Amino acid sequence: MRLQACPISVAVIGEDGEKATCRVLDCDTISQVKSKILDALYRNTPYSLRPSVHEVDLEWRHGRNGHLILADEDMTTKIDANGWRRINTLAHYGIMDSAVMALVSKPHNQHTLNNANYSIKCNSCTGFSRSGSTSPLNFIGDSECGQIRPNVYHLVRPLDHDSPNKGSERSHKAIPEIFLTRLLSTKGTVQKFVDDFFRTILNPCEGVPPAIKWLFDFFDESARRHGIYDPEVVLAWKSNSLPLRFWVNFIKNPDFILDVYKSPTVDSSLSVIAQTFMDACSTSEHRLGKDSPSNKLLFAKDMTQYRTMVRAFYQGIRDLPPVTDQDMAAQLHQLSLCYMGKMDTFSALYELFHTYITRYYPQILEALEMDPDCRSLHLAHKLDNIMCTLNGEPTSMC
Repeated sequence: MRLQACPISVAVIGEDGEKATCRVLDCDTISQVKSKILDALYRNTPYSLRPSVHEVDLEWRHGRNGHLILADEDMTTKIDANGWRRINTLAHYGIMDSAVMALVSKPHNQHTLNNANYSIKCNSCTGFSRSGSTSPLNFIGDSECGQIRPNVYHLVRPLDHDSPNKGSERSHKAIPEIFLTRLLSTKGTVQKFVDDFFRTILNPCEGVPPAIKWLFDFFDESARRHGIYDPEVVLAWKSNSLPLRFWVNFIKNPDFILDVYKSPTVDSSLSVIAQTFMDACSTSEHRLGKDSPSNKLLFAKDMTQYRTMVRAFYQGIRDLPPVTDQDMAAQLHQLSLCYMGKMDTFSALYELFHTYITRYYPQILEALEMDPDCRSLHLAHKLDNIMCTLNGEPTSMC
């Protein structure tokens, strides 16, 4: 089945009277149109402060008195002979180019999919994300909402719907080869941004936090002290401490730091970039073939360049001026002053003591007694006194 998508420009009026022009497709569902309009009207507003698609109605204005509320499902929704309902689109309503649309607030207790039958009581309902940017193929309900709904679809009705509950299984099948060209084209579009991001975070300039330089030097010194001469071991330590623990988490979850929405489509794309970064930090070569996942094949030609960048980053950090223990202590003290009162230090100490020190107490005590610097500072005796105090025992008996 060949689908034709026709671009449409609509004039939009926000709730506060703000006007904008938004490009949509005539095959977009009403929720998708609302999502695109919200992005246009609130492009400079943090996501947490934006209204969701479930809090506003889309109103089509034609002439002076022609106002019509559009919805994904209503009394005009087309129903097939076997009960499948096709989600309303702009083409369904006959919306043409240069149409005038307005977003109006829904009544406080009204979050409806149609005028009479269903209500969305949460933002996690199957088939519709908070932004409404997904295009559901079919679904019959959501266990969290406790709703049973007839099968609905957007553009193409699924073929595998023998079971009455089959619609809730929104499985993603393998991408046919016909779409690989489009996949490569999309990869080429974002290639520059991916390269720029990797160069930015892998830049061993003097602006690198002192803690990173101190930690990487600590790894190098520990390897020498313990007779570890395999450079891949030290590289793995460094990769697991910064790139894989921090940057990969940030790549996959930008919403942890930024006030943005991460749609399922964006989440999948970011996972591919994160996996590419993880492979660049890996010490082992991955043999790729025709049966390898498409996400690994996408950046296969760039992997040599990315791995070179990672190793150049570690070498650049090694060449930076050393950070002394006094400099590191001063840096940590400055950080403590900047965030004084913002951190729950008691909870942090509690977790550190009970999840680490208590579990490995004999090994830690032995290490403190063996190290000359720790012995000169009497750290083993001090830790033993702390343990006695926390256990309610007099320190003089320790």
